[in-house]
Amino acid sequence: MTFWRRFRTYLVGVGLGLLIVYVMFGDRELNTWTPEKRIMTTIDSSAVSISARAECQLKCLGLENREWVEIQQASSVDFSESNPQKKPCPIYRLENKSEQAEYVFMWEVCEFDEKVQLLSVSKKGTGCDC
Repeated sequence: MTFWRRFRTYLVGVGLGLLIVYVMFGDRELNTWTPEKRIMTTIDSSAVSISARAECQLKCLGLENREWVEIQQASSVDFSESNPQKKPCPIYRLENKSEQAEYVFMWEVCEFDEKVQLLSVSKKGTGCDC
């Protein structure tokens, strides 16, 4: 068998393998394993509690439950400002930089207990006495 014939046979096998993988796993979301997506999924699917400080800040900013949940879901995790090594529950900073305003959420995420707590909420350019 010549080199080119072996190479073509190899490519046919790789092509068939890719086709089978696409058919079997094509409808899956591929980025669910990333650290940011895991944190966001944990926050969305766990029991949420709100600290007294965050409750005061939400009232000060005039955000209702539905509004801040939508803002938080469109946020991204800032790992440089987070404390993922904190034991037993890491603290993550979520930022939402939209055209209207820039919000920052601080979450304490206890994955093993399936509990998360909103520690604080802030809006750039707005101060609260909480």
